[in-house]
Amino acid sequence: MEFNSTILGNHHSLGNNDCGNKDLINTSSLDGLSNTTLCQDFSLTTTDIVVAVSLCSILAIGGSLGNGLVLLVISRTTNLNNNCSVFIQNLAIADLLVTVVTIPLIISVITKGFVPICSWNGSLMLGAIVLGRCSATASLLILSSMSLDRYWAICHPIHHKVKMTSSKLRAVLVLIWLASLVVPIPEVVVPRQGRWSVVLKRVKNFGVACCYIAIVSSGIAIFVKVGCASLKIDDLHINVGGRQMHAEIRERNKKVAKTIALVVFVFSLCWLPVAIISTRYIEYNELHFWSALLGLANSALNPCIYFYRQKSYRHELKVALVAFFSVSS
Repeated sequence: MEFNSTILGNHHSLGNNDCGNKDLINTSSLDGLSNTTLCQDFSLTTTDIVVAVSLCSILAIGGSLGNGLVLLVISRTTNLNNNCSVFIQNLAIADLLVTVVTIPLIISVITKGFVPICSWNGSLMLGAIVLGRCSATASLLILSSMSLDRYWAICHPIHHKVKMTSSKLRAVLVLIWLASLVVPIPEVVVPRQGRWSVVLKRVKNFGVACCYIAIVSSGIAIFVKVGCASLKIDDLHINVGGRQMHAEIRERNKKVAKTIALVVFVFSLCWLPVAIISTRYIEYNELHFWSALLGLANSALNPCIYFYRQKSYRHELKVALVAFFSVSS
């Protein structure tokens, strides 16, 4: 038995109560990066629906809890108040928007289908989809900025420390979030039919490919630089102090850079299917759906990487949890 769970359009929702508007919410926006398509249908089997809802529920709950803990640890810990932690904090906010808003929306879409945009529920759903695209764009820009920041810190540590002030860091983050708010605007204002919809689709596909290449390149660059810097770090700090200080600086820079490289690698791996599909002009189908779901799963994986790689995060998490349960008891 096959459920007609329409992800991009539902024939049953196009009745007399559709306010005269046959244009339905375009779920391809849910992936944050994928193609724009027009009122197309595809079916998910009952098994697919159960699996998809189960996975989305796990991602939403686990991702919200993990990203919430990351924000809690950073906000409560003064020694984590550095450039890298500020970037991670903003990345956790973007991921939290995905796990709290976008993924629950997907669950609603799978189980209930879409409604016309002109309805109240449709307007809320469109707003949530736009928010999901904002968070995906913010994640990509933040990861790219983190990679460039660590690359600069490794190549020119003294210059980076002097030039990359907290005010400049805040300015960079403001620009990132403003850009993330601007990117979804064409999805809302450009008609879904006609010449401009085709132009938008092609521009977006080209942008997806460029963004994916940029994030992968930044990850490769920082990983290569870590290897080179590990061989030269003693020479860079020859006048700073003893060999123990050299080793500490070297290990700290290497560990942070490797963590960021791992985050970029996982991001690239999760979004690779979407990046490949976006270059193919094919109709929205099950492949798009599962690829988008894999991409959104990245938002739930990032906290695992932080706590696995960073001992300071694990320590502060233990302190926060002990304090919480002490107060509760």
